[in-house]
Amino acid sequence: MNGTGSDAPVIAVTDSSESVGFQTKILAFFITVLLFVAGLAGLLAFEHPTDRIKYIAVIPACAGGIALLLSLSHWPELVIHLCLIGVILDQWEGLSFTGLPFLTFTKILFLSAFGLLLLRDFIAPERKKPWNLPTIALAHLPFSIICLGSTVAFAYSLKSSLRWCIAPLTLPILSIVLAQFIHEQKQSIRLLKAFALYSFFPMLVALLESLINRRITGGMNFVLYGIDDIFRVAGNFENPNDFVVLMLFSVPVLLCWAVLVPSWWAKCLLLGGCVFELLILVKTYSRSGYISMAFTLFALALLSKGRLRKVSWAVCLAGMVIFVSLPETRDRLMTLAGIRTEGPGVSQALASLSFRKQLFQIAWWEFLENPVMGVGFGNIGARAKTYSSMLNTKSTAENTYIEILAEMGLIGFSAFLFFLYMAWKTMWTGLQRCRGNPGVEALFCGLAAGYCGFAFNSLFDTNIPDNLPWILLPVMAYLGTSGKTA
Repeated sequence: MNGTGSDAPVIAVTDSSESVGFQTKILAFFITVLLFVAGLAGLLAFEHPTDRIKYIAVIPACAGGIALLLSLSHWPELVIHLCLIGVILDQWEGLSFTGLPFLTFTKILFLSAFGLLLLRDFIAPERKKPWNLPTIALAHLPFSIICLGSTVAFAYSLKSSLRWCIAPLTLPILSIVLAQFIHEQKQSIRLLKAFALYSFFPMLVALLESLINRRITGGMNFVLYGIDDIFRVAGNFENPNDFVVLMLFSVPVLLCWAVLVPSWWAKCLLLGGCVFELLILVKTYSRSGYISMAFTLFALALLSKGRLRKVSWAVCLAGMVIFVSLPETRDRLMTLAGIRTEGPGVSQALASLSFRKQLFQIAWWEFLENPVMGVGFGNIGARAKTYSSMLNTKSTAENTYIEILAEMGLIGFSAFLFFLYMAWKTMWTGLQRCRGNPGVEALFCGLAAGYCGFAFNSLFDTNIPDNLPWILLPVMAYLGTSGKTA
């Protein structure tokens, strides 16, 4: 329920006629120049350049700030586009050729957007608009407060626990801030399609890595090496779950978009993008990624209707046949049942499965000993080390739900279940509003299937600090409104 007494995804939806130009040029100049100077300074500090280069870097920083000033003055939602690009690049953990802290860049954007809103309301109160508050973000706040209280009360290492506690505290606020830059359903449609295209940015950056760090011995050879490097980057992840989360959202959206678009060449391009991302997902050799993607496509088939449902079932069947027919993926999936084969990587897969079982058992034991308050947020890793020295490198239970139960007990778990209930209720309400509007319904089904896959993937990893679902949240909130579409 929201502040108006209805089940709408947002509390207040304002007219978009005045959404452009609410920033004064002075405020935009101050914020954007600060953003670029801070971002480049962080990059340069990371690369350890000379002092002279640091001073020279101020020139392009100011130029970039002026360019962003002009853009923000006429296109406020650019902040969301930049946040999407930053967090998508951060999801691709294998990129290393620049050393650019993409997540730091996204945080700077978030702080800039928040400061921009505060300064707007302070200096130009006559243009002040009611804040749009996504219901899901509000439902998460009780859990955020419990995380903070648990961190302060039970932390073995306060510094370490506070670092991990930042995510559940700030991510709902990030979603609320970004919601202020969306004012109608048409914006959500544009942003969701833009996200689907941005999901290919890491692949382009991987090609750029190949261009900078590898050899160019002819056009065709470079193309082949570049494609090989993309798969190499994906396949060499120590923990590919962030990349998997990105695919869980982008693949169903691309698939739904392909079903909607009337042009056959556009359909081929979008479906080709789906296939390409799925091929890279195969190269991660992540069993949890395989199962989560299968669940995502299964959820898409259940949520959708008509032609999209038929296409979803066909993709599920084709994916199952492909994964079973490939020896490496088949052998790794068989390890889930404890079956050992002679395929490569099977020993590593079985060892990973053994670690996960141990972590689950330890988390359950800790919950039984501390059922009400738990052992404290961020402390399950420290507790696991006391059981076995083989778990010294583990800092989480690699299962979001059992980790919350062990660390924050029934109190925190109840708050998290309330959040999940409100998230499902809001998502279902938005889906019912979209029924009958094929252009919006299909895209909403794709995004909703991504969230279902993300919730399922939380059984295999700790997804509390993930940024991407929260940046997409205001997009889903406005996509589920009953506004007119283009």
